[in-house]
Amino acid sequence: MKRVLGWVCGVALALVGTFWFVTATADLALSAGIYGTAGTYRVERCYDTDLSGKNSEYDCHGSFTPDGGTAADAEYVRLESTGHDYPDGYEFDARQGIEPDTVQRVGFWGVVGELWQVAVCVVILAVLAYQAIKPRGQAARRESHRREPSRRQKVADRVGYAVVVALPVAVLSWIAMVAEPTP
Repeated sequence: MKRVLGWVCGVALALVGTFWFVTATADLALSAGIYGTAGTYRVERCYDTDLSGKNSEYDCHGSFTPDGGTAADAEYVRLESTGHDYPDGYEFDARQGIEPDTVQRVGFWGVVGELWQVAVCVVILAVLAYQAIKPRGQAARRESHRREPSRRQKVADRVGYAVVVALPVAVLSWIAMVAEPTP
């Protein structure tokens, strides 16, 4: 029963992690300028959506103007969970995605702001894969007496390397995102 529950929880976490990975990767690609319409986002106002006052979570309202466009071409866009309380009138380079309400900040800070999410997803999915691949029970005991690990253990170890690489990337990019200088 415990093993079945573990597999069910693992599959559920893998599905959530995969969905988060796909959406975070799309946002990262937009921030990196791989697709989308280049332009400028002008903040009209930002407000804290956390009413408890313990954790600040900012949403901003403003307009996105495509490069070469005029004020008449500007579209109203609401940015959710920006992570910063941008001052009114602040402008930054941005890209608008396929959907008109998808706008991401571009450049170093935009990429760093999305990179930590992708790295955390890689860590979660790699740990789940490692747990699913590594030998268990009798196979693990037999392997401890062998001189060379099995192919299955070698694959599990290689998946473990993804965690070793992705975890520092996640931590460092999250720290850089939090330490971003506010205007």
